[in-house]
Amino acid sequence: HDELGQALTVLKIDLSWLRKRLPQDQAAMIEKIDVMSKIIDKTIMTVKKISTDLRPGLLDDLGLSAAIEWQSEEFEKRTGIPCSITIDPKDISFDKDRNTALFRILQEALTNIARHAEATEVNINLHLKDDQIELNVQDNGRGIREEELDGPQSFGLMGMQERAIMFGGNAVIQGIPGRGTAVTVKIPAENVRENP
Repeated sequence: HDELGQALTVLKIDLSWLRKRLPQDQAAMIEKIDVMSKIIDKTIMTVKKISTDLRPGLLDDLGLSAAIEWQSEEFEKRTGIPCSITIDPKDISFDKDRNTALFRILQEALTNIARHAEATEVNINLHLKDDQIELNVQDNGRGIREEELDGPQSFGLMGMQERAIMFGGNAVIQGIPGRGTAVTVKIPAENVRENP
């Protein structure tokens, strides 16, 4: 992210330098440079957003529990679908990589619910049991169909599974037609701590 941001900034500076050296009668070129400069500005903003999305500072600042609560509130505001959250123990947190993986899995599950589920409620449960972290995200929507699990649009589902597998765990996505979808992720716990 830093290298890309720096490269874009250098490109913008070079365009500005070039624009200043063009004769004023080169209106078409000046206009083209201005358009390119605006595109670079938008790209810089996109890179910043992607960077924040990849590693939200909230995870580092407040921990996993608070990040889950915040994400759920944002989801409710955006979609109008209420979320109930159960986290046990309440302020549990793991190492950075596990926190990030669990948070990303939650985000992907909520994104899928918003796009496809036609749900009216979501239940999010995160708990630690017998050295296993379990995250369960369940909705009461239409239920994912078997062919959707293997379809070409299932990259998000594969991403959830890959994140869990990275830590020696698994992700199971199950749908019951007309009754909803459940995403259950189990990951071995290491470096467990409770935030003060």
